[in-house]
Amino acid sequence: MPKRPEPLKASELHRTTDPASFPFRSTDELTPSEAVFGQSLAMEALDFGLSIVSPGHNVFVLGSPGSGRLTFIRQALAERARTGKRPSDWCYVFNFDDSRRPQALELPAGQARKLQQDMEELLEDLRRSVPEALRAEDVAGRRQAILSSRGKEATELMERLRENLVEDQYVALIGDLDAQIVVPARGGEAIDREQYRALPEDHQKTIDEHVDAAGKRVQAAQREVHEIGRRAREEVGELHQQVARNLVIQRIGHLEEKHANVKNVAQYLERVAEDMVRHATRFASAEDENDPLAAIQRAGREDFFRRYQINALVCHPPDATTPVAEVSNPNLRNLFGRTEGELRFGIMVTDFTRISPGAVQRANGGYLVLEAGELFSRPLVWPALKRALRTRELTPADAASELGLSVSDSLEPQPIPARLKVVIYGEPRLYYLLRQVDSEFASLFKVKVDFSPWMERSRETETQYADFIAGQCRSQDLPPFDADAVARVVEEGARLVGNQNKLSTRFGEVADLLKEAAHQAGGAGESVVTGSAVAEALAARDRREQRPHREILDLIHRGTLDFQPEGQAVGELYGIGLIQVGRRPFGRPIRVMASAFLGTGGVVNIEREARLSGPIHNKGFLVLSGYLGQRFAQKLPLILSASLSFDQLYEEVEGDSASAAELYALMSAIGGFPLERGIAVTGALNQDGVILPVGGVTEKIEGFFAACEAVGYEGPTGVVVPRKNLENLTLSTEVRTAAESGRFKVYAIDQFEEGWPILSGLDAGEPDEDGSYPPDSVDGRVMSQLKAWARQWKAFGGPDAGPGEEQVAVVEEMEEDGGVAVPDDDMPGSEGKETP
Repeated sequence: MPKRPEPLKASELHRTTDPASFPFRSTDELTPSEAVFGQSLAMEALDFGLSIVSPGHNVFVLGSPGSGRLTFIRQALAERARTGKRPSDWCYVFNFDDSRRPQALELPAGQARKLQQDMEELLEDLRRSVPEALRAEDVAGRRQAILSSRGKEATELMERLRENLVEDQYVALIGDLDAQIVVPARGGEAIDREQYRALPEDHQKTIDEHVDAAGKRVQAAQREVHEIGRRAREEVGELHQQVARNLVIQRIGHLEEKHANVKNVAQYLERVAEDMVRHATRFASAEDENDPLAAIQRAGREDFFRRYQINALVCHPPDATTPVAEVSNPNLRNLFGRTEGELRFGIMVTDFTRISPGAVQRANGGYLVLEAGELFSRPLVWPALKRALRTRELTPADAASELGLSVSDSLEPQPIPARLKVVIYGEPRLYYLLRQVDSEFASLFKVKVDFSPWMERSRETETQYADFIAGQCRSQDLPPFDADAVARVVEEGARLVGNQNKLSTRFGEVADLLKEAAHQAGGAGESVVTGSAVAEALAARDRREQRPHREILDLIHRGTLDFQPEGQAVGELYGIGLIQVGRRPFGRPIRVMASAFLGTGGVVNIEREARLSGPIHNKGFLVLSGYLGQRFAQKLPLILSASLSFDQLYEEVEGDSASAAELYALMSAIGGFPLERGIAVTGALNQDGVILPVGGVTEKIEGFFAACEAVGYEGPTGVVVPRKNLENLTLSTEVRTAAESGRFKVYAIDQFEEGWPILSGLDAGEPDEDGSYPPDSVDGRVMSQLKAWARQWKAFGGPDAGPGEEQVAVVEEMEEDGGVAVPDDDMPGSEGKETP
């Protein structure tokens, strides 16, 4: 009888944490900590990405939701912000050379708002003081003198013209000084149209000639009068400008002294002074309140004075630290700002004061934090962000131009130099997808911070888990956890990552468990969270989330899904499928059935033929033929037709974790020996028969155990798993209790052949020098049947249909030399042969 491998001990199925290993009775005794731990390599990478000053070294943090990646980023940036450079303030001001292109001004932190207030006060002061100065008695006297002098000059000119025309008896002058016209006359007295028509024709002609000549003299005189008026206005304007210049220079001189340390502000104030002096009369103008167009005039004057305002786009306090902007809704407007419009008298108008900032402007000089999923779900945002990082310029968003649409004339603000570091966090699949499909991504985000979903499990990290729990209790106002509860949370951290020697860094899930356990403790009237409260919280979560699993178990209990773990059967055993629904997957038993018979069709995968098999499963299935050929077809052809299928499985099959179970079932069908149906198998294998690890091994074992419980079977049951999966075993208390009592056994194997004593009670068999296997071994029985089929195929079909004569001779020679005899009683032409 072959030696049956020993089942694993209950202590090997789960790594427990001893509450006594913690030097505290409850987390009240600990110093709370909310620091991120277990991510030393990620911390190093992020520190590098935040510290390097080089274009394109923006940061992408890879990590799953709930892994603490955002907390990690916030803590790192908070530390950077405290010790980093102070940011600059930014303003938009009127461009006196081109009003469509507002000018950007950079100021030290805290200066933008001051400049804005100073300009508002200056404008208010000048709009009051300039008109007062122009109304002053001396200014009014000088203005009146100019107007009187020029008026006298114009009057004298027109009087001389009138005197010259008085001598002409055929014309007369009528109208005001600057609007006189020449009319026909007789004897120097003007005549009307009827009188004119009553005159003889030759007399009319004479009058027309005199009127035409006099009209030309009047027009020339009027042009000279208009020129005199223009010179008068110029002289008055010069007087006003001189008065305004003195006021403006005095007032702006004070501002220039206040902002002398900022060169571009001093230059801007010089341009303001020049423009104010040039338009000094605007300060003194006033509309007629009775004029129906007064409102339009008032609006026009206000629009004019808006040119002297300051749009304080980005303002910081004087003691500002490095800015950090975290955007939860990164649409185009929120991220880049925009230029807003105003509907006035049915017309959309805008100006530089209506430019609003976005997160990139507020974060300039610091850090911008974005979530990848939100970023890439917003139209137009990613191209705009790439362009800003590539050109290192920040401009307000314009959705119409981004879409390539034709728009009316609008502002083109001067770009602000981009001096920010962008930190994007998202799932790994999105990062690698971007590297694949976007040629610019790698050059713009050169720093990859790979946030590990797990960390090594040690005494130190278990203690850090306890500190984390203490921090959550403080920040979330939870009751303290005793040492037993902390131990249970640590063990659940290992289950989350599916490894005895690692702990999950998905702290969001751990924090959720803490809240749920605190709720259970509160419901039980406990002031301290205990281990039983944590266990009840996990059980309650399973009850909420495992409805699909319960329905599968109900189908098994009612016999709808056929599951019979008792007894033995040829070519039949159970594999375990993994179903991913919700937070945790679960396993369900799947009957693997095989049949083998004479033929050359090879092994047929029914799932593959029905197109229910994925590529990985197909690959694992094809390995079976490689194993059979290597083990049994070295000296004779493999004459075999067989089929494999999964019973009551109608969805697509993927993965290779059933390949070992398929090979066990296939060889059982070939050799005709039974297998234990109460022992399930999970594991992949290669062509050399090495058992390879699979995923979800804990969930598979627990799923098979639950199925056995559902049918009420109390006989010996168990699961064969790859030994390489031992560290992945984090089995529940129920399974461990059953294993300890011997009612449920878990076996671990390295090589395919090690499983035969467990499943069949037979040894695999070792070949002798001739390649023959012991007749009572698994391989001996399989080889015996394959030889028999080879002989039968030769007898039925001849050399053309099967193996050649030389190959059959080899078979016969092996039999005569003591190999396993083939049953040939029914073979034609084989009468009288003896079975050794």
